[in-house]
Amino acid sequence: MPLIINVPQLITCDAVITGNINCGGVPVQGAEIFFDHFPDNVVFYDPNPAISDVNGDFSTNVTVLPGTPLLSIDVHATTEVEGEILEAHVGAQAECPTVECPCKFRIGVRRNRAHANVEITNQGVASTLRGTINVTAIQCFTAKPGCDPDVDNFHVTFKSGASTINFILGRRIEIECIDDTFARVRGTALAIGNVFQGLFEVLIEVSIGPGNIGTWTVLANDNMGHTFSTTFTARMSPITSIGECDVQF
Repeated sequence: MPLIINVPQLITCDAVITGNINCGGVPVQGAEIFFDHFPDNVVFYDPNPAISDVNGDFSTNVTVLPGTPLLSIDVHATTEVEGEILEAHVGAQAECPTVECPCKFRIGVRRNRAHANVEITNQGVASTLRGTINVTAIQCFTAKPGCDPDVDNFHVTFKSGASTINFILGRRIEIECIDDTFARVRGTALAIGNVFQGLFEVLIEVSIGPGNIGTWTVLANDNMGHTFSTTFTARMSPITSIGECDVQF
C-alpha cells in the first residue's frame, strides 16, 4: 500500500506538494495525510491534513517562513489506512530570504578553547562527555555602521578523548540581540565527527557578564534520537561585537 509524495527539489517561499495513495493499485479515497518536517518551524502546510480524492490524489500548499536562508529539510508524510501506518520521506531545500537583519554580532570563545561538560543522546542512549569546546558565530556583521545579511556563519567544535562532535556550515533561521550583552542564533548545521553525522538544528546563546565572561548555551537536535546540550562559561574573544543595524546593505 504505497504512499507517494512529490516535493519540489527547491522550495522558494511557497510551493505545492502533491501525492497519491493506493492499495494494490486501487486508489484510497478519504485518507488523511499529515505533514511535518525537520528542522521544525520553518515550513507550514495548508491544508494539514490533506484528504485524498476518488483517485487517491491529494495536495497541500507549503509556505516557508520569511527570513529562512537556504537549508535542507526532510518532508515527512504519514497516514493510517485500515489500521496500518504509512509514511513517506522526501528531502528538499527550502528558502525565503529577506534583506533585513534585526541586529548583528560577531562572538567567540577567547583563545578558541574552553572546558565544558556536554550531555548527549545517541540513538536514545544518554551520556556525559567532558572536553574542550569552541563556538563562533558571525551574523549580519560588518565593521561599518550597518548590517550585511549575506554574513551568515556559525560553528561548534567539541572534543572529549577520542570523541569528536563538530557542527559546521551553520546557517541561521533567526537571530536576536539585547543591547551589547546578549546574542542568540538558531539555525541548521552539518554534524561531522565520529559521534554524530547529518543535519541538526542548532541553538547558540551567550550572555556577557562582568569581566567579559560569557555564559554560553549550545543545544542541537536532529529529531531522530540524537541530541547535544551544554552550558559553560568562558571569556569572550576580543573579536566580540554586538550591535544594532543603522543601515541595511
